[in-house]
Amino acid sequence: MALAIMGAIARGERASMILNVRNRGGLVGLPDDAVVEVPCTVDASGPVPLVPTQLTGHPLGLVQQVKAVEELAIEAAITGSPTIALEAFALHPLVDSVTTAEALLTGYRARIPSLDQVFR
Repeated sequence: MALAIMGAIARGERASMILNVRNRGGLVGLPDDAVVEVPCTVDASGPVPLVPTQLTGHPLGLVQQVKAVEELAIEAAITGSPTIALEAFALHPLVDSVTTAEALLTGYRARIPSLDQVFR
């Protein structure tokens, strides 16, 4: 994918790709600085997101919930807080309870000992 982007930019050839870009108002209901995965055209001027079909109702709520989980996971990594990491797991739509979230966090920490360097 990276080579295709570089090729389109370097040669000025128009290409269509699905890329992660800043939202910048593209998806209503998400912050402008959120990273979103959307169809884009790429040419010599770089990626240009296409205006996506707007999400409403349950799909919008699900995307907002997952984005909130991502933001909490980043905050947990930056602050070194296992409490915030647990909150991120517990709020994920595929995790059914705080008990499951605790088991997931404990399991990750057991299998990836270097996580203890993050959670000081």
